[in-house]
Amino acid sequence: MRVTQQMISQQFIQSLHRSNKSMETLHGQISSGKKYERISDQPGEVLKGLSYRSSLSQIEQYQKNVEDGISWSSAMDGELGNVTNVLHRVRELTLQASNDTNNPSDRKNIAVEVRSLIDQVGKIANTAYGSGYLFSGTDLNTQPYQNGALQPSNPIVKEWNVGQGLSVKGNVHAASVFGFSVDGKNLFETIDAVAQTLENGENPEALLNSIDQQLDHVITERTVVGINQNMLELASNKLEQSELLHKKMLSTVIDTDITKAFTELSAQETLLQASLSAGGKILQQSLADFLR
Repeated sequence: MRVTQQMISQQFIQSLHRSNKSMETLHGQISSGKKYERISDQPGEVLKGLSYRSSLSQIEQYQKNVEDGISWSSAMDGELGNVTNVLHRVRELTLQASNDTNNPSDRKNIAVEVRSLIDQVGKIANTAYGSGYLFSGTDLNTQPYQNGALQPSNPIVKEWNVGQGLSVKGNVHAASVFGFSVDGKNLFETIDAVAQTLENGENPEALLNSIDQQLDHVITERTVVGINQNMLELASNKLEQSELLHKKMLSTVIDTDITKAFTELSAQETLLQASLSAGGKILQQSLADFLR
């Protein structure tokens, strides 16, 4: 096949075009920090990057759920600690009033403080949290304690989705804490029985066991909250690790390797200069040069 001057020129121009195109792509990658500008550049890699982005978005939502769960657990633990302190005080007063040196008048005076402690527990039960009440579970707008009595509560508890198919339930709520029954009485009714006994001037010693059982139960509920918080913190650590891994994989797929890109750009520039130099010499030849 005869190689003409026109063929040489066309091949030279095509080579320059490819080189310029490669340099343009490298410049774009360096300036944007991304390997691809359009899906059509590398459909498989770009779609893989989109998948990683979707996973990161899911992880972000899981992290928000975990943060809410940990915040709720911390608040719940604090309030259960307050309930524990109140019950300890009720027990102290009951033990004090059980002493036979107290006359009916003394016991009635002690009953005044016991009544105030019932109100204090009621305020704890109605602790506000976010847009609702801490002990109300998913029924955020209903106060657990109203008109001097514990109200029926929604059996559906709070739950936090912390991963694919993984969730942590907040099983501690008004009914589980204040509704625990000892001798047919919930926590409020147990303390109220102490107050009534004292108001009648009677010895409340027989109620000490009921108070102890209520106290032990609150401590058990607090333990449940602690276990939930540990699970949520463990989930948080795993999500952080997963986030770092997905970000690394996403970066590998879509981010430009700047060092590599500059090296390739330098090589392309050297190749372009060499091509221009060689092409200039070839294209300068005339018809007379070929006829010699």
